Amino acid sequence: MSEVLVVAKALSQSKDSELERIIGIRLMNSSSFKDFFDFATALLKPQNLKGAVAGLSANQIIAFDNLLQGKTTAKDKKSLEVLAKLFLVTKQDKAFKEIESAKTIFRQLVNKQLIESLKSKQDSETQNPASDYSLIDPLAGIGAFETVQALTELVIDLEHRFVPEVARGSVGLPELKRLANFLGRDNDYSRRLYSLAQISGLVVLHQKRWRVGANYDFWISSDIPTRWAHLAQSWLKLIGHEFAEDLAEQTNLQKAIAETFPLANEGIASHMSNLVNLAELIGLTAAYRTSSWFEATMEGKLAKAKELISVQLPAIQNKIIVQADLTIISTGPLDTKTELLIRRFADIERIGVASSYRMNQISLSYGMETGLTADDIRKTLKSLSGKELPQPVDYTIKETDQRFGRLTIHKHDSGSLLQAKDPILLTAIQNHSDLKLLSFKKLDDLTLSTRFDQEIVYYQLRDCKFAAIAVDESGKVISNWSTPSESAQ
Repeated sequence: MSEVLVVAKALSQSKDSELERIIGIRLMNSSSFKDFFDFATALLKPQNLKGAVAGLSANQIIAFDNLLQGKTTAKDKKSLEVLAKLFLVTKQDKAFKEIESAKTIFRQLVNKQLIESLKSKQDSETQNPASDYSLIDPLAGIGAFETVQALTELVIDLEHRFVPEVARGSVGLPELKRLANFLGRDNDYSRRLYSLAQISGLVVLHQKRWRVGANYDFWISSDIPTRWAHLAQSWLKLIGHEFAEDLAEQTNLQKAIAETFPLANEGIASHMSNLVNLAELIGLTAAYRTSSWFEATMEGKLAKAKELISVQLPAIQNKIIVQADLTIISTGPLDTKTELLIRRFADIERIGVASSYRMNQISLSYGMETGLTADDIRKTLKSLSGKELPQPVDYTIKETDQRFGRLTIHKHDSGSLLQAKDPILLTAIQNHSDLKLLSFKKLDDLTLSTRFDQEIVYYQLRDCKFAAIAVDESGKVISNWSTPSESAQ
């Protein structure tokens, strides 16, 4: 039986999750596969096999070598099971057998000296230095909290803004800078944040635009420890359960990754470096030193990990300060329901343990689009601050309420119609330099037309500080706010 046929048969008997994982590990484009034979042929190509072998851990390398020499031990079984799922060996009737193509590549990359070195390290059973969790845990806990808060801001922001795809699957530099500014971080942090959000199913690319993903509702309705556990679970999927167990007792993740994957080439090394960076972002480590909840996480004991990290997370409170300059300052982390309520009518300025927000006519108009009334906003601010509102705040809410709905966007067969109750407002829009691309045409004193869709017109006008609202055929306001804020806890 040919190797292709053997591997194709094994593929046909694999679970969908196992097939998805092998495609991810091998970095393969599966769109051209017509059947399992195409899949198997691709897996057995030398370049794909080199990448797979280069990503093996030290224990798996030793197990593969023992199999080739006919010296398999009971200790090797666990690693051989993984090699079978990586389609580097086959398993029939509980017996493992090498795949010749994989054997050839393995012998090209692994020499006798490397095997002896790995076995020597394995036999020495060196002890890792103990970690001082009193120093590491507070830093890792704050890191985890800041990441959870930053991701929440990212997905809420996607409800407010049109964020287009740039190049292939990337985020534009202006968007990265804007997010970085809110978070008080650099652009690389924002880029890693988008990567983590995509990996954890919080954002997705759809029709050339970044949108909230399948796990968005779960995220918004969960508490902070549960959100953190979701991130940790996503990280575990990336590294793989079998590799995670090898790392469980390590105290320096960066060093452990380098020692665990001795054959890592440039591509694999880049992937491993990304895992290390994401571990820092999630709060599994601080300065690469593992936290007290790292081992429990690696062993899949997320309930225990949640319990350990919860001690280090800032306490939730619902107290705010409303200032005359239209800013709102939280004195500590707000619970999700309160956070989302405020975000319906205020823009974020800085997010952290104590966040700051700012109200303006655009943000207040957005809140009214979602169904809030001027009185709802006043009552929320008074209740959370425990004080009467400063006069400028009350005046701005009143003025926004009076102007709400004076600029509306309607769907049209050839694009969109923009209607206003004031012709001067439409003249200002036509003369605005940043709106020239919309190519507005005047139909009458109170109506402009454009070939662009309602959604695009809405976001463009909002970005230029025009409080336009989208309406349906019956004149009902269309809200882009899909957050389950009323049920969030």
